[in-house]
Amino acid sequence: MTPLNILLVEDDEIDAMEFRRAISKSNVEIQEIRVCKYAEEAIMTLEVWLPTCIFIDYQLPKTNGLQLLKKIKKTVPKLPVIVLTSQGDERIAVEMMKAGAMEYFPKSEVNAEKLTKTFHTMSQMFEVESQREAAQKELIEKEEFIQKVAQLSPNIIYVIDIEKWTNIFHNHQIGEILGYDPADTDADKAFVFAQVVDDQDLLAFRRHYDHVRHNLKDGEVIEKEFRLKHKNGSDVWIITREVPFKRNEAGEIQEVLGTAIDITGRKLVEKELIQAKKDAEEAARIKSDFLSTMSHEIRTPMNAIIGFTDLLLTSDFSEQDLQYLNTIKYSADNLMVILNDILDFSKIEAGKFSLENFEFDLREKLQYLFQTFEFKALDKGLQLTFEIDDKIPPILIGDAYRLNQILVNLIGNALKFTSEGYVKLQIEILKEDKGQVDLKIQVSDSGIGIAPDKLSMIFDSFSQAHNNNASKYFGGTGLGLSITRKITELMQGEITAESKPGMGSRFCVKLTFKKGESIPVKDQLHQEAPFSLKGYSVIVAEDILANQLLLKHLLNKWEAEFEICNNGQEVLSTLEHRTFDLILMDLQMPVMDGMTTLKIIRHSFPHLSSIPIVAFTADTFAQASQDNLDCKFDDFVTKPFKIDELTRVIRKQLSIITS
Repeated sequence: MTPLNILLVEDDEIDAMEFRRAISKSNVEIQEIRVCKYAEEAIMTLEVWLPTCIFIDYQLPKTNGLQLLKKIKKTVPKLPVIVLTSQGDERIAVEMMKAGAMEYFPKSEVNAEKLTKTFHTMSQMFEVESQREAAQKELIEKEEFIQKVAQLSPNIIYVIDIEKWTNIFHNHQIGEILGYDPADTDADKAFVFAQVVDDQDLLAFRRHYDHVRHNLKDGEVIEKEFRLKHKNGSDVWIITREVPFKRNEAGEIQEVLGTAIDITGRKLVEKELIQAKKDAEEAARIKSDFLSTMSHEIRTPMNAIIGFTDLLLTSDFSEQDLQYLNTIKYSADNLMVILNDILDFSKIEAGKFSLENFEFDLREKLQYLFQTFEFKALDKGLQLTFEIDDKIPPILIGDAYRLNQILVNLIGNALKFTSEGYVKLQIEILKEDKGQVDLKIQVSDSGIGIAPDKLSMIFDSFSQAHNNNASKYFGGTGLGLSITRKITELMQGEITAESKPGMGSRFCVKLTFKKGESIPVKDQLHQEAPFSLKGYSVIVAEDILANQLLLKHLLNKWEAEFEICNNGQEVLSTLEHRTFDLILMDLQMPVMDGMTTLKIIRHSFPHLSSIPIVAFTADTFAQASQDNLDCKFDDFVTKPFKIDELTRVIRKQLSIITS
């Protein structure tokens, strides 16, 4: 205990002397004792000196201890005051204790033991008061800290009573977010959540807190997005994170503590992204529709041009006329290559480029490929060679058509940019196991080569490494190598290129194929004899006159019984009177299109369910269309068709119905 400073208010010198003597005998260290005879003197002393405690005599000149006690408590409320009296009136004792006295006892009891006990009690009171003040100070500091955190936080912090729909606490961030000035007198009224929530979200707001009240567990966090009303009337999006804060007697959540952040900017970005996605989808749809229309409009006349040119080339013409016809065929084929490049690129971009998986004889495919390019190589005086590893299995499983497309692009490019020397295709095994084989396919040439600064961009869309030589090396869209790379990647392979200007180029493709277990059985209709449909009947729906003439010529040549219809309605009318072995159905026709006709046939002509119906269309996107897939055509033939392709499809369908 620290040394005490004591003020004694006593007008009797003998009593004062006795008090000092008792103090000196007590087991307490005293620093200073001051004695005042009058109440006024005591009050003046307290103005300049603060003792540890005061002892006052109840009987004082001009006043009494009770009046002095009241003045002391008014001046120094926490200062301990002990009242001494020569009387033993309990009523006076009660009044003094009510006025704030710490202790009250007769002067006859003032002794060392009594004072020691009093000082010990006083010490305990000081300790308790000190602890209380420390706790109160700590509480105030914590409250100030929490207030600072709440006010300095960039987030909204709040406590709301979800029973009474009242806002118990919020920091000023909600005012800033909703556009209110801190000095705005209406601000507090505006921050009641039930009033600031947007009308469109008010029902969801109440449902949310109904769920919270009855279902949320202590410590569980729940998130929700709401729209609030800005002062200017605009929407402010917030996302809240809330936890239970207080429960009522029934155990239901009454108050929730929450934080919220402004996500209006994010919502605007999301809205813009959604709109951008819609715009992109609409642009893609318009683009697809345009390409589909373009494909149909170009391919329809090209079907007649290529078809009749092929027929004329089988006739007996003079050498000059045959040269003219070959020129027409070359130009038409070149136009089709350009058109196919554009359409394939669009399919890849739209994610509608599919891969097949079937058995094929690689060497047979390469033989056809060699025959395709042999004439062009001989015409340019180039040496065209194919070198195939003997260890490659005879039958592979994969997409032979896409492999052929890769090889056609690479070999065609090599022949195009090579004026003298050679073009070579090499295929060897990189790796082989029981179920599959990794092939390394190289196409090299002795052509003009590619500059180093162009080599990195040759696989980019619409990019050509030889733009300056466009007049010399006519033709191409700048899409061939880009499509080749994309097809290679879709087939889980890779493609690289090496080249030096004036020293040729080498393209390397690595692809993996599964091994076939057996050689495919040839179609029973696939014979060396000329293709014939003698004994079969065919109905054709085709509205273009040139295509009708071409098909009439072919069907007559194949000795088929046939009926040509201008639209789907004519097909239905014809089918009411007779049946056919095969239906070739154009998709885009006046009066009634092919899809509508097919649906009616499937629904209203059940006896024709086994008759194959082949979609006959100039729209290259038709096969991937969901509407056409839902119609379940038996097969597709794309115009302009090659006669071999048409006969292949017909053989396939007729072999199914005869098997």
